[in-house]
Amino acid sequence: MVVAAVVAMLFTLAAALADLSAGYTWVAAMNFGLVAVTPFFLIAIQLKPHRFAWIVTAFFVLAFVGGLAETALFGGLLPSGLAVVFGLLLVLGSLLAISLKAAIWWFVAFTASVVYAVVIPDWIDPIYRRSDPAAAAAFNLVATGIVTLAVLAYFVHQRDRFQERSDDLLHNILPDEIAERLKTDNTMIADDFASASVLFADVVGFTPMSAGMSPSDLVGLLDDVFTRFDGFVAELGLEKIKTVGDEYMVAAGVPRGRLDHAHVIAELALRIRDHFATNQVKGRRLSFRIGINSGPVTAGIIGTHKFSYDLWGDTVNAASRMESEGVPGSIQVSAATYELIKDMYVCEARGITSVKGKGEMETYLLISRRETTPASSKLTPSGEGKASPSGSR
Repeated sequence: MVVAAVVAMLFTLAAALADLSAGYTWVAAMNFGLVAVTPFFLIAIQLKPHRFAWIVTAFFVLAFVGGLAETALFGGLLPSGLAVVFGLLLVLGSLLAISLKAAIWWFVAFTASVVYAVVIPDWIDPIYRRSDPAAAAAFNLVATGIVTLAVLAYFVHQRDRFQERSDDLLHNILPDEIAERLKTDNTMIADDFASASVLFADVVGFTPMSAGMSPSDLVGLLDDVFTRFDGFVAELGLEKIKTVGDEYMVAAGVPRGRLDHAHVIAELALRIRDHFATNQVKGRRLSFRIGINSGPVTAGIIGTHKFSYDLWGDTVNAASRMESEGVPGSIQVSAATYELIKDMYVCEARGITSVKGKGEMETYLLISRRETTPASSKLTPSGEGKASPSGSR
């Protein structure tokens, strides 16, 4: 708005100087007056932003009346050099700054001003006569075009900036592939993955600890913890699914299939355990209960509001149980995950464990990497290979 006002002021000032040098005193006075009051309207907008529409409308009315007066002083549409053409800027300005309804009303006013410019010579005699109305018309058309271009360029810049912010926000919420699909296709997104790994982690003793913390301290603690988790997830090329309270869920192998999903999720678990074993969070020593399971999952987005990318299936339920029925400070993995990672990671058999909702399951505790096959030499954010979803719906 300020940019458009400044550009319009410069052209109005140039027109005023030209009119004054040509002896069109009243016309020059009106243009000088419009230039002089413009800063006061801009200041009023800064001081009374809630009155923005009213202030802008008042300024537009003043400019519109000035155009009508100039048309009458020169004797009509063509003799005035198409002075009423500036009314198009009022239509554009109201569309961008106020509303579509206001723009429609200003277009009606512009149309009426053209009719007025055609019939005004029959009502009154002109005071001034331009020596070259065609040159004045050309100036007015060019000035209108330049101001219009400046306003539209600013509008496009703002649109692109906000679109970029919107896209960044969407990509922070959803995986890149899913975000792109969601922008181009409104249908339900659901993909089946034949093999993926899911990790759940939560803070041991969080409920009693949180009872003695202020809300801001509690949120700050979780923000610090999960920000560190996010860093590990990004480094390993995994997909954060969601957080619920103090629980963190992450997956490997979705939405981009990868053959080393179990290995890389195990690497994440070890990084979390080892990092917080030696580093405090806001002066507190935290430990985590971590559970991992591998197998087929369904991933996608359901509903039409507040989208989130989520996973479903027995593999997810079992991973959650690996965490909730796990050992504080340890990483419990299912037999399915153990079979996938035993070549690169040392695991300790925990034996048959009774798991709520699942019955008896054979579980293992992930201890460390095998020294003979360092994880750093085999794991990359993109994985050892690609695996595609087994199907989609």
